[in-house]
Amino acid sequence: MLKQSVKTHVHKLHQKKYRYGFGEYIIEGVKGVEAMLESDKKAVFVIVQEQLIKHKAMLALLQKVEDRFIPIHVCSEKDTHTIKTTKTFPGIMAVVKIDVQSIEAFDLEKPIICLDGIQDPGNLGTIIRTADWFGMHNILLSQDCVDVYNDKVVRSTMGSLFNSVIVKSSHIVSDIVSLKTLQGYMVIGLTLDGETDLQKKEKKSVYIFGSESHGIRSTFDPIMDSRYTIAGSGSAESLNVAIAAGIMLYSIRL
Repeated sequence: MLKQSVKTHVHKLHQKKYRYGFGEYIIEGVKGVEAMLESDKKAVFVIVQEQLIKHKAMLALLQKVEDRFIPIHVCSEKDTHTIKTTKTFPGIMAVVKIDVQSIEAFDLEKPIICLDGIQDPGNLGTIIRTADWFGMHNILLSQDCVDVYNDKVVRSTMGSLFNSVIVKSSHIVSDIVSLKTLQGYMVIGLTLDGETDLQKKEKKSVYIFGSESHGIRSTFDPIMDSRYTIAGSGSAESLNVAIAAGIMLYSIRL
């Protein structure tokens, strides 16, 4: 039922090289598609499973898709084996254009969340979602972070991807130096050897979270204004970075 060319195209988007080659990525599920429709992101097309197309809620969602003049393709259950990114196809997916953004798109009166070398897709998506919960939408990623359009990252954001300005930087240290010198930002790193009480909660701050295995890279050391540590009382070596980010984001909410 679904054209082979469409199936092939969507299947290719499972791989990073094709996502950036085509400038497109996949969002799956009703909540994800609804969040996309409520944003200003541009969808290329939507695919809906034939068996669900007559459900009242799905018909209402498809009407919103049509109102945005987004093409709709119908697929069979057999077709889903080629296009789905999870074990069970959630009934609907959208192919969305990648929105390449720069630091100039940030709200430079608000905090910036800097993620340095985050490799786990679930952690990255959860941090983006948690930041959105606390009203922090400026997300700066180092070049070696996992791809933000990886299907696991997209699912983990639960739609918060569409509420955030996400910038991937090839020169993250120099970009933060510019934010310090030109925009007046403070730079605060979450480390294992910092202060346990975050004294200043400035709106114009860059908060750096390091990778799960290596922490914040040493090249950030000269530009950090302060370091913050989440005090523990047990014997675990460290906190999961997404949990640590959630605790810190709660503590710095303004």
